[in-house]
Amino acid sequence: MKQHNTVSRRDFAKYMGLGSAGLVASAAAAYTWSKQDGSAIASYMGQENRQGVEYFNRKPFEVDKVGTWDWEIIGPNLDGDKSSNSIHRIDMGTQWNVRFPDRYNPDPTIKRCIPNDSFPSNGLAGLTPYWQAYYTAYPMELDRDKEYMYSWLPQFRERLTATDADRQRFNTNEGFIANIRSNAQTAVMGAGVNDPPAISDWQGVATKRAVFESPEAASELIKNLGQDLEAIWVGISKLNPAWVLYTHSAKAAGMATPKPGDRGFGYDKPIQIPAWWEYQIAVVGNMNWGALSADPNYGDSMTGYNTASQVAQRLVTAIKQMGYPARWHSPLGGYDVCVPPMAVEVGLGQVGRTSNCIAPDLGGNARPAFVTTSLPMAVDKPIDFKMDEFCSRCMLCAQVCPVQAISYSPKPDYEIRGLRRFYTNHLKCSDGFNIGAGPAGCRACVAVCPWTKKNTWVHRFVREVLSHDSTGISQNMAVWAEKNLYPKNFQDSLNPPDFKGVYDPPAWMITKDYISGFTETPMGVK
Repeated sequence: MKQHNTVSRRDFAKYMGLGSAGLVASAAAAYTWSKQDGSAIASYMGQENRQGVEYFNRKPFEVDKVGTWDWEIIGPNLDGDKSSNSIHRIDMGTQWNVRFPDRYNPDPTIKRCIPNDSFPSNGLAGLTPYWQAYYTAYPMELDRDKEYMYSWLPQFRERLTATDADRQRFNTNEGFIANIRSNAQTAVMGAGVNDPPAISDWQGVATKRAVFESPEAASELIKNLGQDLEAIWVGISKLNPAWVLYTHSAKAAGMATPKPGDRGFGYDKPIQIPAWWEYQIAVVGNMNWGALSADPNYGDSMTGYNTASQVAQRLVTAIKQMGYPARWHSPLGGYDVCVPPMAVEVGLGQVGRTSNCIAPDLGGNARPAFVTTSLPMAVDKPIDFKMDEFCSRCMLCAQVCPVQAISYSPKPDYEIRGLRRFYTNHLKCSDGFNIGAGPAGCRACVAVCPWTKKNTWVHRFVREVLSHDSTGISQNMAVWAEKNLYPKNFQDSLNPPDFKGVYDPPAWMITKDYISGFTETPMGVK
């Protein structure tokens, strides 16, 4: 594995020329300068400033192989094509259609992995053969599911009912501007894919193929095109078949408007990976920085989702006109792939405590879409910017989470699908997204992450120091500064009836400062 430059504890102290107290004092003094520097539009690494403005050079941090902090492969290999290199492909069909199809208004007649009321007295023998095998392979999942179903979920239903009026009030009053902003951002949405790859990937492909001077030339053009189409970052790597889903899910029970269908594969049908899915192109959209910082109640994901979705869709058109098949996998168009590990392999960032990919320049404010194609391109490498040193100390995302769904473990603590990685209870997280949010869901962990900061000289300096320091000194100081210099709201204050953001919303999103009230619209008059 390629190693980037690090410094010893003694050399680091000499290099800084400051004791820990001095650096903290310097950080405090620089806080005002940082805020002033952050008022410039170029400081916003969000929706406000796209088109590939990169201020963190990833090259010095490239490595040949993803480290065990992101995930450790523990196997075993499964039969057939259900796994690749001991990583188990995700079986979305069974998971989504059977496991918890409608956990908010449960129908006892729906066949589930575990019963609604209590676990069978005879244990795993009381479950279907599929779920016996599943929980035998993933015993940690059984413990989590039992705690969720029999302890967490009943309390959630009660709270959801008790706070329904509060949520309606917020959405139509304090959250009014945030709501209409989110709806406006998705007025023109990215499209889905409804045909199998043999059809969709080849529709519109030019009969004459462009022959590039080199893979490097192809890569450079694709990155320039992606940024011109408003991606804030573009990366390229070989496609790892382990991250292609094994099956697609059926439409979740109780969903009034299910996501686009099976993307041409058929529900619960094994996905055969096409030969032309050789390369993956990541195109990243992101969210308005000010609105994001006031999550969960004033921001939205749709801003970033829609950007990434439309960029990927348009990039597919360009690639097809070059004579190559291509397919987009996007937040609003549907995925055939698992996003976080692909984002890591393409060099966007590393897996954080949230189980998502954290970028050194964007933090969690990155919403990737992917394009799979056979166009030969030079590839990027994964990076290591000392996320393990920082994440093991910080834990702010776990502390802020309104539903406490994120692990507090200092090291990856969960074993699933042939991997050891960090655990986030995605069922509780999904519940928090619905109960703890105003107009458009919860991203409190993204807002609070110290890497999700503006492009100011102070934050650029801190990023560089953190990424080079293997001693842990700078990580400890940065965590202290984040917790003491940036006051923020935590946990229950983000939930109804308080509806606070991690930080205060930007002034232009405070409804009462612009709107005095509501009256009946004179429909058809004026």
